Amino acid sequence: MAQDAVRSDALKGKRVLFVIGQTAKGVPNDDPLIRDYLGTLGAKVTTAAATDAVQAAGKDLILISSTADARELGAKYRHVQVPVVTWNAYSFPLLGMTGDRLHEDFSVVREKPFHNANHANYYAHATSATDPILKAARIPHGMFAPLLFSGGVTDPSWGKPGRGADVAVVFEGDYEKAAVFSYEREAMMIGDAVAPARRVGLFLGHNSWSILSDAQGPAAADPKEYAWFSGRRLFDAALKWAVSPPQARVTASRQAQRAALERAARGKKVLFVRRYDLPWPENEASDMAQLAWLESLGFEVSTADHMDPDSRAQGMDLVIISASTNKYKLGVKYADAAIPVLLLEAKAVDALGMVTRRRNTDYGVNDHKESLYPPENYVNLVRAYHPAAAGLPPGQMKLFRTPGVLAWSRPPAGAQVIATIPNQPDHATMFAFEKGATMANDVVAPARRLLFPLDAPRFPDLTEDGMAIYGAALQWLLSAPAP
Repeated sequence: MAQDAVRSDALKGKRVLFVIGQTAKGVPNDDPLIRDYLGTLGAKVTTAAATDAVQAAGKDLILISSTADARELGAKYRHVQVPVVTWNAYSFPLLGMTGDRLHEDFSVVREKPFHNANHANYYAHATSATDPILKAARIPHGMFAPLLFSGGVTDPSWGKPGRGADVAVVFEGDYEKAAVFSYEREAMMIGDAVAPARRVGLFLGHNSWSILSDAQGPAAADPKEYAWFSGRRLFDAALKWAVSPPQARVTASRQAQRAALERAARGKKVLFVRRYDLPWPENEASDMAQLAWLESLGFEVSTADHMDPDSRAQGMDLVIISASTNKYKLGVKYADAAIPVLLLEAKAVDALGMVTRRRNTDYGVNDHKESLYPPENYVNLVRAYHPAAAGLPPGQMKLFRTPGVLAWSRPPAGAQVIATIPNQPDHATMFAFEKGATMANDVVAPARRLLFPLDAPRFPDLTEDGMAIYGAALQWLLSAPAP
């Protein structure tokens, strides 16, 4: 079974603590319906009030309803080492899942004053078919209807999570209005908080659960109707994912990681795309050092000039695009290569479909020239459990020995952001796409893609940890995607 696979019976026998409250007179409350429904899935549900002491011991899952008073709830569930799923938007910042600014970091869309905005929330966008919750719910990328258009006080909510989160569903196509988002255990949340267990934020209001869309009867046999009406499957998948075993950080020693990389390199053909006849000795030396290192691992390495046709990739197992290339001569070559690509030339992220096109807005660099940001050599690991993080702990790590050019991007929700730049939490500097993930402008990744921020002369400046991450990135690119 794939590491992120979710069993259909994942809730069976699970002990669930359901934190609930009261609603005003005449305001619908779906909490009893949800409690009974969970029972039909085999869960053993205990309810608690927001004012009650934490009762996490022995529990497999904690649910926090929108009916619970967040002021009474406080931060008492922030550090529990039990998965938490919440559709109480005011609890998002209390759990460290978003910032605390209403309508900027999270919001609740009221029916009457924001009628048109509320209508927009009957339709949502699934970000990428590779998102673990969407995979479990069998929801493809694209627009769908999570709620039935029935009116009432639904009060849907959204949050703006950190880059360590997976954003499964957004309203209005806006990454910063996440309707469903999740943090894996040990993912970096807001304010350098590390998730002690899985966390999921949902968009539901007091009576949203009873109007979740669901394809039944003939509609269930129609693939497009089934994909469109999938609100109930989304709810189920979010809870089932939360109680499933979390991904674990790499625990192998550096020696074991090197040995595993050498085994992965054996018989593999790598095309290293660079600029021939470089006029800068330090850039030439960096490329030569990389080539020697790749060959020392056992790769069969060929080189190509950035002006050569991308047909050079035929018969190869991996393409590495050096930062010594010139973006305007490389063009869009290798964008549709059906083999993994390691991109080191960060200015080409838009040409490869990994980021949208506005330079200095969607992507840019920290440097000593005209950048708003100073040179940097540290990164912030926000997805330390990713295999490309080489088992390093979450938080700041020294990627290069000295400060210098460090690229940043604002990749779409289909990206797996592994590292950001310190003090620039929205700026991803290392990120990956799984095969089949939705990249920028609805481009679907034909194979694995990974951006590693290695500027042209900086290979010799990588720290020991930086070299470990580079090696782990290669190994992840070459490993078979989960079925």
